[in-house]
Amino acid sequence: MISMAIFYNAYSDLDLPDLMQRLDAAARSAGDVWEAWSASDDLGPFHLEIMAEYGVGEGFKSECFTRHSKDHTVQAREAMLAFFESFPGRKLLLNGDVLVAFHPEQ
Repeated sequence: MISMAIFYNAYSDLDLPDLMQRLDAAARSAGDVWEAWSASDDLGPFHLEIMAEYGVGEGFKSECFTRHSKDHTVQAREAMLAFFESFPGRKLLLNGDVLVAFHPEQ
């Protein structure tokens, strides 16, 4: 039986090496709850357009995503929220294309 995958995307003003180090530590801490994770500083051509929908006037430096099975939704959400809240500065968290949290301070 294949279960549905849930994705979180977090955007930040962290430099990519800092975000990657934090993401790897968070994934280890989450154990086998996160099935996949990655980070990038190549946010693509539609980044600013998408951010404008959330009232973000200036693009972020980096983003990361996590994927987990629907069977681990509660644990994966807790792990992602703790990870996200550890970011300094501006940050945005989406579940798919749904806003979860936004901290606009710089």
